Amino acid sequence: RTMIRPSSRDRAVIAAASCLLALVVSSAGCSRGRPEGFVGSGTLEATEVVVSAQTPGQALRLMKREGDRVSAGDTLALLDVEKLALERRRLAATIREIQAARLPAAESVKQARESFENAGKTRERIKVLFEEGSATEQQLDDITTKLRLAESQLASAKAQEKTLDAREETVRASIALLDRQIRDGAVTAPVSGVIAERYVETGEMVPAGGAVFKIADLSDFWIKIYVGEKDLGRFSLGNAMRVEADAIETPLEGRVAWVSPEAEFTPKNVETRDARAELV
Repeated sequence: RTMIRPSSRDRAVIAAASCLLALVVSSAGCSRGRPEGFVGSGTLEATEVVVSAQTPGQALRLMKREGDRVSAGDTLALLDVEKLALERRRLAATIREIQAARLPAAESVKQARESFENAGKTRERIKVLFEEGSATEQQLDDITTKLRLAESQLASAKAQEKTLDAREETVRASIALLDRQIRDGAVTAPVSGVIAERYVETGEMVPAGGAVFKIADLSDFWIKIYVGEKDLGRFSLGNAMRVEADAIETPLEGRVAWVSPEAEFTPKNVETRDARAELV
């Protein structure tokens, strides 16, 4: 099985006709010792890209119809993303709420640190007095307890700040996801070409992953030809070929772009048992 591509000079001529034309391919001359005379048939095809919605929503506006030419990046459709925008506003308010809570959290950390430092200094003084016999063991135990309590309060205040940090990071990640979904509400063309099919109409609900348009990339056409074993030696990568189509008077120029590394039976759409039994 080989694949032949028409040259770029002829693509505009092909695009003016149909993307699915029955045609005949014949060897162009006797280069590289290839004999003339091979004739095979195939179907002219363009690469087709199905454009799907990444964000679900109602189709508010469809900009293109079948046959319209589009360039990569053109907006093809707009989906309803109002609910996503409202959810983003709610999360933005949550961010402001978190930022407002930071001031008292920072003040709590400051106060807890001061209490911890004072308790530490007091314990050091009482410890010296205890060693000199001027303070009781009970006094030393009490200040030690206060120091541990102050240390625990400081750790709790710091944990509150970290909790606010983590919460804000989570909310901001959710906002970033919503921003992406809102942008995806504008369905754009990933490639240049011609709209081959439109799958939805204005007002219809489009699920996530639902097909909206099909684009035929007219910059690249190819034809698959099945070749029997006796004729396989006629073909190698880069060979020039002549492509004839009923809709175009002047033969087109192409080249062999691919040759299958493995033999296979003829395709199932060939119904004759004898024809399908031959390896190609």
